[in-house]
Amino acid sequence: MTKALILAGDNNIPAMPMTDAQVNHLRRLLAWLRCAYMLDEHMQRGFMEGAALSVQHGAATPERAGEILQQQADKINQVPAYVRQAHKMLSKALLEHDRRSGVVEARRSDENLQAMPVSEKPAGAAGVPKIAGKKRGQP
Repeated sequence: MTKALILAGDNNIPAMPMTDAQVNHLRRLLAWLRCAYMLDEHMQRGFMEGAALSVQHGAATPERAGEILQQQADKINQVPAYVRQAHKMLSKALLEHDRRSGVVEARRSDENLQAMPVSEKPAGAAGVPKIAGKKRGQP
């Protein structure tokens, strides 16, 4: 059973415990903000890496990739600072709630999340084990 998420209060508003339904709604809201406004730093980094790869593979010119990156940066900068700060604070509160509830494991602050090396990732169907005695298209 999960523990209640309690949003900290101040002098005007008391601390507010949230129900599981409210916590799930908060998760959906934060996910929507991350997707709609690309507020997650990992998404921003991935977007920049994608633009660099598109230039590297000839899918875009450096000028066009720069224009696309600038358009996205302008979109992110149009989000008011208080919305970005609220997103950051609510995400942190939700992560702490998940840690207390045992939903996610607590990580040390110096531990960095790293992507799996390409050598360990299966490439398409190459990583899928073959089923002995059967070929594709046969029942």
